[in-house]
Amino acid sequence: MAASGPDPKLGEILRQERESQNRSQESLAHDAGLTTIAVGNLERGDSDPYWSTVRAILSALGLSYQELGRRLDRSA
Repeated sequence: MAASGPDPKLGEILRQERESQNRSQESLAHDAGLTTIAVGNLERGDSDPYWSTVRAILSALGLSYQELGRRLDRSA
């Protein structure tokens, strides 16, 4: 079974939410305890993040797993 790559929809949803809050990648990275490079890579779909990374970003954005799931379902 081949490994799946990162889902570009995840990064797009997180970028849209960050932008809707008028936040920079730097601000989000700081609040999530990540590097700006990590946030940028995730938003572009260049990396397959650990759940701990997704959890940290969701927390920093004030977004629940349920809401993320709804947005992913709508974009499918």
